[in-house]
Amino acid sequence: MGGPSHQPEISATDLQQLSASLVKRQRLDAPSWDHRSALLTGRMWVSELEPGMQLRLADIQDRFGLTSQAVLPAGIKIALVIAGNAHVRYGDFEASLGPQATHTGLLVTLPSATNFERRGQAGDDERTLTLSLSPAWAARHGYQAVLTASPDAPQAAYWSPSAGLLALASRLFTLQPTDIGHPAYRLQLVGFAMALAGEALAVACPSPNMLTSSHKPDRRLARLMSMVDSGQARGVTQAELAHQLGMSLSNLQRRFHHQHGEALGSFLRRHHLSLARDAMAREAMSIETAAALAGYTSATNFATAFKREFGSRPSDHQKASAFTPCQKIVINKALDASL
Repeated sequence: MGGPSHQPEISATDLQQLSASLVKRQRLDAPSWDHRSALLTGRMWVSELEPGMQLRLADIQDRFGLTSQAVLPAGIKIALVIAGNAHVRYGDFEASLGPQATHTGLLVTLPSATNFERRGQAGDDERTLTLSLSPAWAARHGYQAVLTASPDAPQAAYWSPSAGLLALASRLFTLQPTDIGHPAYRLQLVGFAMALAGEALAVACPSPNMLTSSHKPDRRLARLMSMVDSGQARGVTQAELAHQLGMSLSNLQRRFHHQHGEALGSFLRRHHLSLARDAMAREAMSIETAAALAGYTSATNFATAFKREFGSRPSDHQKASAFTPCQKIVINKALDASL
């Protein structure tokens, strides 16, 4: 393997940039790989659906037999392999997933940072959907007990997807280049991710009586997320957002961190920079236009913030073809008051 391919290529740099928000200390290696050729062909993209919830879709072929090692942060991982095979290890737990294996679905709870390994075979195809849920997301939705039940080591549970969920999963891979970023496709991603979490978590926490949420609904934060979704928060300072929400800045920052497990400033910066990155990948857009889209008046400041956030320059993400094999989409679903 490793010869010329007419499929979109995914390089080591692509993989590292794509995984930056999901893993730490990633290492990539493969037999006979010259460290210059693309490791995979196909498509891979990550969607941040709401704070603490990220969905990765991979429709790939392994060119060299890639072994990927990394450290995963604490949280919940839900994997579904609908085609091909995936061989993974979380800590000391190993699993093979896929239609030809015994299981297609796996849920792993990670109470702390955990070593991860994925082993591929040259020539193997794979269609995988992986949902990453942070501890803050789990707590917000009443699933903190899943992470605290066994605080010393990862816990794994196999699960079987419903026919309806499989149909939804397959449909997500039929997108065209212009679909990425379209509101209708975003809604499909959000709906699928919630259904995926619901089916898989039902295995780990089958009794509703086990679930208690440490977070009460926060209507002002729900309004904030709606403003972020609609673009009303772009170029607006945190102090101005707090004023529009009828809160003090310190109260807004404290409540956001308590609800979502991260600083408001970090979330807003990543969100707007990611919107600009995705727009550059889809459209022929100048750096100045991308900077304005992200809420920056200075292209230089935008480039500096972009490099700090993603480890690459804005120009590295400017549209070079009709389809970019690796894309990262930030999609923020307004938090309903019922959550």
